[in-house]
Amino acid sequence: MAIQDVLGKIGLTNSESKVYMALLDLGESSVGEIIKKAEIASSKVYELLDKLMEKGLVSTFLKAHVKYFKPADPSRLKEYLTSKIYSLKHYEKELDEILPSLHLKYTKHKEETEVEMFKGYKGVRTVFFDMIRDLNKDDEFLVIGGGDSPSANENTKLFFEQIHKKRAEKGIIQRIIFSEARRKSYSLIRTFKHTIARFLPYGSPSTLNIYDDTTILLVMSPSPAAIRIKDKRITDSYRQYFERMWKIAKR
Repeated sequence: MAIQDVLGKIGLTNSESKVYMALLDLGESSVGEIIKKAEIASSKVYELLDKLMEKGLVSTFLKAHVKYFKPADPSRLKEYLTSKIYSLKHYEKELDEILPSLHLKYTKHKEETEVEMFKGYKGVRTVFFDMIRDLNKDDEFLVIGGGDSPSANENTKLFFEQIHKKRAEKGIIQRIIFSEARRKSYSLIRTFKHTIARFLPYGSPSTLNIYDDTTILLVMSPSPAAIRIKDKRITDSYRQYFERMWKIAKR
């Protein structure tokens, strides 16, 4: 990895890195030499040098009434990074202190019915990982559908394997109503604990997912997409529908 890339990762801008690297090559130098070596605008050099001095990476002194600049030992970079980590830890504590008041502001203006749309595998992954995060052991996750076709591409199969693994590890119970067309392909999902399935003669290309006060409408073909609805009344009505279908579905 290039040196400037690493310096950028620890917090130096591209221009700051150029100036520091130029000083390492030149040793103690005047502004004119730094400008030529670093290939930066003369109007910016003093600002960059000031920032590097604040970071403890450059010092300055006078010689024959001329201002010179000198790079700090590169080991100072490690100290600079350590100080940044310490500062971030401190900011984390401060953030924890203000989060409750920020949440109050957020929920104050939150609509009673919240509807969001997610696209692609990453978007749909967010929806299901939010579900796994929000539910606890022995909580239920209800599903109607699971796709009408027993076939799925490898990406979709891998995607749901990861979701079921995480769900099962946390002890979340899934009750799912498949179409009869999916009975043979149920063997894979059956390997995950806390999974109970029943079957209906018909199916749907979309999937209905229900938990807490949240309903998720999911399609995986031609490309993954999910609509998440957070509304207790809507979700309760879908939950009642699920229970009616569960009673007539076959084991």
